[in-house]
Amino acid sequence: MKILTSLAAAALFGILLSEAASAQSVRSYPECRSFQNRHSCNCALANGGSVSENPHRPGRLRWQAARPGTSAHMAFMACAQAGGHF
Repeated sequence: MKILTSLAAAALFGILLSEAASAQSVRSYPECRSFQNRHSCNCALANGGSVSENPHRPGRLRWQAARPGTSAHMAFMACAQAGGHF
């Protein structure tokens, strides 16, 4: 019985560990290094977003997620929420 209990505990721990790792498995894009919210920038670029010049602040960059209402935007929101943002 002890062996079965310890196997169940080990399996549960493995599941929890893999879920935590998958929430943080977003690729790190070099374009996002200069932004304060790097995680959301990485999520945006991984899901159809872009980095471009900010027309309102010359010499500065901005990141944009995919257009709202698209499946790419929903994937961005899920990624950003999984990382604790929004």
